[in-house]
Amino acid sequence: MCRFSLYYLILILFFLSCDNSSISQDDPSLISISFGSISNNSIEIIMNTSHDVGGFQMDILGTDLGAASGGLAEEAGFTVSTGGTTMLGFSFSGGFIPAGSSGVLTNIHYTATDSQACLANGVISDGLGNGLDVELGGCIEY
Repeated sequence: MCRFSLYYLILILFFLSCDNSSISQDDPSLISISFGSISNNSIEIIMNTSHDVGGFQMDILGTDLGAASGGLAEEAGFTVSTGGTTMLGFSFSGGFIPAGSSGVLTNIHYTATDSQACLANGVISDGLGNGLDVELGGCIEY
């Protein structure tokens, strides 16, 4: 009888420890990245996050990216590098953008190569390098 009860106890604990939740696009734990203000040569990238962010990488299609500066990335001590349509940001000293942050991630200079710019291929990681869910905003017309 004791062996039978132990079996059920283990089975119950197993099912209670399973995470059967699914992530939806309406999940507030998602990190969102979108465009903010845009001028002839500069775009604001906006981020809202409920997680610590240790690094990011994304493409801005339809552009040739130049220097990036300011925003949450600079406040966290990130180095933001660009090449072609890709930008990459992280801290060499282990800094991170804290959970609950919202606002300009960075300002990036660009040259238009198309009639619109689109965010694509977004990758966000926490301070340990674990991938986080990210939702990218739509395209903008120049």
